[in-house]
Amino acid sequence: MPISTAVAIDPPSLERLGLRPAGGPQNRERAERAAAARSLMYLFVVGALVAAAALASPVADHISTSRIGITGGCSALIALLLFAGYDRLPAWTLSVFLLCGSMLIEWSIYSASDPTSPFLLFYVWVAFYAFYFLSRFQAALQAAFIGVAYGAVLALSNEPFRTQIVRWVVFTVALVVAGLLVRVMRERIDALLGSLNSVSRTDLLTGLLDDRGFEEILEKELERGRRSGNRVAIALARIDGDGRLRERVDDRRADELLSEIGGEIGGTVRLNDEGARIDDEHFAIVCPYTDEQGGVVMAERIASLVRERYGDSDAPQTLSFGVASYPKHGSGSDALMHAVRQALDEARMLGGDRAVTFFSAESSIEERLRGADVSLEVLTSESRSS
Repeated sequence: MPISTAVAIDPPSLERLGLRPAGGPQNRERAERAAAARSLMYLFVVGALVAAAALASPVADHISTSRIGITGGCSALIALLLFAGYDRLPAWTLSVFLLCGSMLIEWSIYSASDPTSPFLLFYVWVAFYAFYFLSRFQAALQAAFIGVAYGAVLALSNEPFRTQIVRWVVFTVALVVAGLLVRVMRERIDALLGSLNSVSRTDLLTGLLDDRGFEEILEKELERGRRSGNRVAIALARIDGDGRLRERVDDRRADELLSEIGGEIGGTVRLNDEGARIDDEHFAIVCPYTDEQGGVVMAERIASLVRERYGDSDAPQTLSFGVASYPKHGSGSDALMHAVRQALDEARMLGGDRAVTFFSAESSIEERLRGADVSLEVLTSESRSS
């Protein structure tokens, strides 16, 4: 009986083509990389279709069909590479593919033996893409390459030198100005998105607070604790494993794990508690009206849920927690964060999948004195008399 096997594409083909929204969590950097790859892919697809149409049109007798055919084939091949690589392509490959596109355009204009060929308009696509998706320096390099390429085409033509200069200047200036307008629009959009992110204080990947939101809520709860005398527990968590998470799994899987674990944290904490993702791999929880023992209980509950969720998977995932509390382990946010980071490092050194409370010699002496109902001054005077 024949066995059929199907290879699943991740992300699916419809998502790569932009015909379906992205499934699962996506951070902004990877979404931007995917949009850039998809846009460049469609530029090459259109280029291949235009080349095919040129070969089938009545003007085919006046152009080099072999060169146009090679141009169309190369465009189709690059489009396939962009489709296959998609959001996993390194950023530098987009610049290289765009340079290849400029060379193909130059090849097409040269094959038409006409420096005013309609293929010249394709350079505008390249400029728009470069100034929108690439950095300023990379966009400037692309524009410079286009200027040199078109200058070479004009130099090989039979037109008067003065005409060549005028055409080159008009074309280059128009191209750069159009690209700069696109760049201004892009930077304006980035500024608006940055303003929205700073106002929202929400991590888009997990729905928890981001680092700024965490700092604000921590200061707020500590100030409330100073006024009322209430305790505040803090827990800091990180996924166990050697090295960074994104070095062990790809970006898409890392985003999925972070989103799922963020969901477990958000669904487990109490109404008064606040969960946050304070950097790429660290989660933090602020637990007001709770000491370090209550923070450990909360941390162990979350760790247990994560352990059960991924226990049967091919790559089990666990969490380590560091726990500290106000005022026992610090009176300010910096001291408390230092304490929970030390406790987290201790938990990971012990093998992970556990919650460790911050320990210091000062807190140990304080606890022993309280348990013995002896004051520090009495103990000091007794030791001196002896």
